[in-house]
Amino acid sequence: MNRLARVSSPPKTPLLIFDGDCHFCRRWIERWRELTGGAVEYAAFQEVAERFPEIPRENFEQAVHFIDANGFVYRGADAVFRSLGKRARVWSWCYGHVPGFGPITEAAYGFVARRRRFASFLTRLFWGNDVRRPTYFRTRDVFVRSLGVIYLIAFLSLWLQIDGLVGEEGISPIGRYLQSARAQLGSDAFSLLPTLCWFDPSNAFLHFLCGAGAVISILLIAGLAPVFSLALLFVLYLSLTIAGQTFLSFQWDILLLETGFLALFFAPWQWRMKRGSPAPFSRVGFFLLKLLLFKLMLMSGVVKLTSGDDSWWNLTALDFHYWTQPLPTALGWWSDQHPEWFKKFSVAFCLIVEIGVPFFIWAPRRWRHIAAGLLIFLQLVIAAT
Repeated sequence: MNRLARVSSPPKTPLLIFDGDCHFCRRWIERWRELTGGAVEYAAFQEVAERFPEIPRENFEQAVHFIDANGFVYRGADAVFRSLGKRARVWSWCYGHVPGFGPITEAAYGFVARRRRFASFLTRLFWGNDVRRPTYFRTRDVFVRSLGVIYLIAFLSLWLQIDGLVGEEGISPIGRYLQSARAQLGSDAFSLLPTLCWFDPSNAFLHFLCGAGAVISILLIAGLAPVFSLALLFVLYLSLTIAGQTFLSFQWDILLLETGFLALFFAPWQWRMKRGSPAPFSRVGFFLLKLLLFKLMLMSGVVKLTSGDDSWWNLTALDFHYWTQPLPTALGWWSDQHPEWFKKFSVAFCLIVEIGVPFFIWAPRRWRHIAAGLLIFLQLVIAAT
């Protein structure tokens, strides 16, 4: 315990005192202020030092001080842990009970305190001028509505083809497929192939599923009952994905289902999304979606190098890619005319972005922005070529 003394005039609310001339301190105090809410007050020692003559001014210049409601004074790492309250409960316990933890954290605190200019530089480099945690309210709004657009495109494009693919006179009628599945799997078929088409495999019902999906997608785009809409969209598209058999067994169909399911934990619990009245933000849902992005991009790169195809290791994959891709574009033909060195550079860039960059989505803000820019740029280039 790094308790120094007890002041004669304790504050009514616990008070953290910092150096108001320190840019590094001011930035991180704003984050702590947000984390602690109204449980702790914050003040620069230049403003309040005279209220606490028991603490020498040079002490204020060297470290932050925390004064609780009983007037007890703590400094350094101990003051930081105590000021954060419940959010640093584990660290506070370790500080007081784990041998060596206190001296190590105080040494680390002193190391940073003596190099506050450099720490401020690193803060700007990694976080920018504002280190407060983002709210992501606008991001969530755009993401959920955009997911509605993707669902709408998926339902409408399938609607135009559903009869010919799995309709009663289609290539692989869903009715016969489900009958065969039930004959082979018995009652397990219902859980292994979860689809509403068990109730009705007719063309009319397939059209109903596509039409209902399109209507609910529009409701999601409008921000109406987002959680309820996402739940219905997941059930409808899962039913059609199972009904679609091999025609809907591609990576993007599975990705849409996984994204749509995780979005249930991310979307706001309100009947209508409004920018002026944001609902509480789910850190769990946000983490799960970031984990999905991390897994998708990392494995997209890893599977290339583990496929056994030497063209990825010697960077010649683009010598063949432009000739064999299923959806060629004019820009794809133009890109195929580039010199060999540029194609190899492009393959290397793709592998670096897919394997290395995903790790930076867990980094501080500025590095996350760079990672987002690179990931988006790669997808745009792939779509264009």
